[in-house]
Amino acid sequence: MDKFNKLFVAGAFDSFHVGHQFFLWQASAMCKELVIVVARDSSIKRIKNHTPKNTEEDRLKRIKDENLFNAKVRLGKEGENCLETLREENPDALLLGYDQNFDEEKCRKHFPNLIILRAESFAPDLFKSSKFD
Repeated sequence: MDKFNKLFVAGAFDSFHVGHQFFLWQASAMCKELVIVVARDSSIKRIKNHTPKNTEEDRLKRIKDENLFNAKVRLGKEGENCLETLREENPDALLLGYDQNFDEEKCRKHFPNLIILRAESFAPDLFKSSKFD
């Protein structure tokens, strides 16, 4: 498979675990440039109805500590601006977690040429974020 020029992933990455690590390394192997967007605390509160265990700064640092050679790691925008972040980054593809809640239909309406993929899971019976909430 040819690598994507730019691949986009996003998530809370709270209670970072081996499943997250597998997801990020899988994404890194698929592209020349990887954009990793770490959700804001306010976004997690809105989407998941709870406060994250780790601050956005701590979660951002944890992802940067993975030292993925081709990754740009950033915080998401405040509010409901995932589509604006996608527009800014202009990736070839979006890789979603195997169980990530995301409105793919809405995204395709705004970005008809964007390739949307789902990642493989890694031992989801052991490493699933909701088990750590």
